[in-house]
Amino acid sequence: MKEIIEDLWSDYIIEKCAVITTDKERELTKKAAELHKKVNELLNKAQLDAVQEYVDTLYDINALLAKKAFCKGCEFAISFFLEAGNYKK
Repeated sequence: MKEIIEDLWSDYIIEKCAVITTDKERELTKKAAELHKKVNELLNKAQLDAVQEYVDTLYDINALLAKKAFCKGCEFAISFFLEAGNYKK
């Protein structure tokens, strides 16, 4: 079942979550681009490399935690529905 949930995660994140659709998402994307440009102007190559490695690591951590939360949520929902189906008053 874990493989099915991971496949669902991959399809879901690509088709639904990776698309910028709201004003807030566009605003944050624009702000990130502006800050990236500013950082590139302020830092030297070694500093830029260190900051990029740091940011990449934060992205990796965030992606892992988001996937974990999604998978745990799916597992909970499945367990809940199975248990609710067996509930008798």
